[in-house]
Amino acid sequence: MLKTLYKNSYLLKQLVKKDIKQRYQGSVLGILWSFIVPILMLIIYTFIFSEVFQAKWDIDTSDKYQFALVLFCGLCVFNLVGEVMNRSTVLIASNTNYVKKVIFPLEIFPVVITLSSLFTCLISFVILIVAKLILYHNVSSTLYLIIPMFVPLIILAVGLGLFISAVSVYLKDVGNAISVIVTVLMYLSPVFFPLSAVPESFRGVCEVNPMTYIIENFRNVVLYGEMINWKYYGISCLVALAFYFIGKVVFMRAKEGFADVL
Repeated sequence: MLKTLYKNSYLLKQLVKKDIKQRYQGSVLGILWSFIVPILMLIIYTFIFSEVFQAKWDIDTSDKYQFALVLFCGLCVFNLVGEVMNRSTVLIASNTNYVKKVIFPLEIFPVVITLSSLFTCLISFVILIVAKLILYHNVSSTLYLIIPMFVPLIILAVGLGLFISAVSVYLKDVGNAISVIVTVLMYLSPVFFPLSAVPESFRGVCEVNPMTYIIENFRNVVLYGEMINWKYYGISCLVALAFYFIGKVVFMRAKEGFADVL
């Protein structure tokens, strides 16, 4: 895959640019929406959870803004994978003109939508960091560790994209199933709650979710100024690589028949 990406780096760059532009094509504000939407969502979360529900992430804290920031951080991470999963269901079908071509690296399409989603994710994180700076007058001392944190996240997203996009060509019901699976995964991920709050008897259910350790590590690094939990990081990388290799094998075997089905 890396060889294919390197060989087609210019094509990949152009497809990512095209995908990002198409998101906001025809809108007056254009790419500004990628800033406006997360800012509005963060403002809404802050108002609802700090002023209306007065929710606390930690029971022993009086910080009324913490819940909104922690929730937003979890959603930033999860939404990247969730968006890739949902878009993958029609990824090949919406690019039939490329499928018909004799020589075209179809496997770069999941990478394209992953990088496009990463663009939105990065903007959301910038907004989160600025919000933390405004509210607490500081940024996390371990913020630089956010770079390696994206490695398992991107690999996982690409792997899921490869698998789902390939299977969706042959099984049309996958689209409906994935929307349900993404919702279930979100509620089983520590987005709305810390992993420590889950009872021991049910914690195993959350831990088998590939997003759990990734989200926990992002929060620790971006918001709490903690070092990466290398145990969590190692597990995340292994799980991400497993999904990637499974997705790659399925995609490479399935793509030979794409032109016959579409």
